[in-house]
Amino acid sequence: MDPENLNASDRYRRQAEVVMRLAAKAGSQTEKDVYLQIAEGWRKLALEALRNERQDMPRAAGEQRSFRHDRD
Repeated sequence: MDPENLNASDRYRRQAEVVMRLAAKAGSQTEKDVYLQIAEGWRKLALEALRNERQDMPRAAGEQRSFRHDRD
């Protein structure tokens, strides 16, 4: 699939994978730690984007949320 056709969460997840590969090739533990922190940031962004994407999805008519509570 073309990267242009991916949603934000998929792009961020892929970016985390790329950075993890860089971490595996790091020349020092310090460099590896930096890459791992960056990858963790991309994973967090992916999770946040996924939550936002799910909120933006249209709901089926029977699944609409309501804050109204019927108490008779």
